[in-house]
Amino acid sequence: MKLIIVDRSKPETYRKLKEKFADELNVEVIWDRRTKQRRRNTATGGPERRSRERRQLIKGFDGKDYIVIHVAK
Repeated sequence: MKLIIVDRSKPETYRKLKEKFADELNVEVIWDRRTKQRRRNTATGGPERRSRERRQLIKGFDGKDYIVIHVAK
């Protein structure tokens, strides 16, 4: 299965991908759910509890409109 995650600021790309893969059973196009960094840091009063960034595979879109992830079943 392929999961296509589209940048929230790219509605036209989302629309085109939804149309293109509408008949594909093994492809799902979704919006990126992240809106902002939610973790607290020591500068804003909360302790940093994580030792490293967990989102190492998907750090950002790096100038792209979407990311394709191959999901193993």
